[in-house]
Amino acid sequence: MRPSVILAALAALTVSAASGGELPFGPTVTLQITTPQKASLSFGLTGVEWGRLWGPEAGFLVRLEPGLAGGKAHLGARFAFSMALVPVWYIDLAGAVLYTWGDPWMGLRKDQTYLGAETRVGAGLVFATAGVYRHVAGSDDDPGWILSAGAGLGI
Repeated sequence: MRPSVILAALAALTVSAASGGELPFGPTVTLQITTPQKASLSFGLTGVEWGRLWGPEAGFLVRLEPGLAGGKAHLGARFAFSMALVPVWYIDLAGAVLYTWGDPWMGLRKDQTYLGAETRVGAGLVFATAGVYRHVAGSDDDPGWILSAGAGLGI
């Protein structure tokens, strides 16, 4: 991933957080252990505003998730309930693309591409994620479906 893309995403997250929720989006940043990527860091934006005092909200979600053995890109929706300016719980539903590199878990080969869907459920700073992906490109002799699962900390 190019450093300019990472810097632009981090700048957008910083502006959103510093605005106290006055912008119509909020950041999503997490650190997790997940299959097949091993450890990964994700960052993105959601249409759920930071700074809401009380109540439910829903909005778009876009997130990049580079990891030690692969990367994912998500596009979907976040449903959240906020109390006292912070999300108490949230559910993300997203379509996703997964690309492997290095030495991925689950016996997968590097340089493979998968398309699928993933959900993430979080409460406070803790979350769990699960997804299903179909092999769409690469030289894998056994293209098929894979499951992804993980857990981590973040917002």
